[in-house]
Amino acid sequence: MTISQAYDIARKEFYSLRHEEEVERRIAKEEALWTGAYFGKGPLEVGMELEDKTYEAWKEWATKEIEAIDRQRDSAYTGVGTGDDDPAVVTEVVDAEEEPAVL
Repeated sequence: MTISQAYDIARKEFYSLRHEEEVERRIAKEEALWTGAYFGKGPLEVGMELEDKTYEAWKEWATKEIEAIDRQRDSAYTGVGTGDDDPAVVTEVVDAEEEPAVL
């Protein structure tokens, strides 16, 4: 028998045993669940909880950032107009006949 033939036989035996053990494990778990056993959260449930927690933290951070940007944008507007008819804008009228003062 060659090495590759021996390897193929050993590999097939190994995979067959592994499959048999996996079936036994699944059957044992199903029987335990049927009789009321509780195994805790599975990896998918744990992963989803971690993802939900991270998403909620990110959402809270994003909300705070949006509020800060809105506050900054609102504070940039002072409410003082720049139009000519605005009484808050004071313009100095210089008489054309007077000479400007030299300092």
